[in-house]
Amino acid sequence: MSDKQPNSNVSVILQNSRLEKIQSLVLEELEAKRDISRDQPFSWSLKHVISCSQICKLLAAARGLDSEIAGIAGAIHDLAIIRTGRFEKHGPVGAPMVAEFLQNYNIEFGNECGNISQEQIDKIVQATQNHTYKTEFTENEFDELIKDADSLDRFLHGKETYDFYYTRSEKALTDIGLRIKDII
Repeated sequence: MSDKQPNSNVSVILQNSRLEKIQSLVLEELEAKRDISRDQPFSWSLKHVISCSQICKLLAAARGLDSEIAGIAGAIHDLAIIRTGRFEKHGPVGAPMVAEFLQNYNIEFGNECGNISQEQIDKIVQATQNHTYKTEFTENEFDELIKDADSLDRFLHGKETYDFYYTRSEKALTDIGLRIKDII
């Protein structure tokens, strides 16, 4: 029998419940839209919701940013693709969808799981808006984190990787102490 006690830090449990609830809600939306015509396979969206969320958490921790909010952004940044099945302009199209989704989350689940502040919502919405502009590098650390995590997730899953995805993937791996040659 192990004498290790489980982590009973309630604030960590509550914080994780926000992320877990949002991941569940996004996956429920995806499942409800399973049969719509899609530019990308359903299976890719299913994997990407969770894996991009986890990569965002890792990169945020390495870069000194809020890993839970980064994980939420990673789970929800492709909401337009989930709802419409369309890839083109999904960042700008999805930004208002993400704002509405998070406001509804606060109304329906905020008391149970913890609210997401308006400042956090604005940060996630802006990152969603801008994540499709991967060839543009900005000073906004959170926007860049989502772009880098999205690129790295594509790379790790063997999706088509253009130079700008590769460059971002290299940076993301370096930030967590790895190199591309370590994983391929």
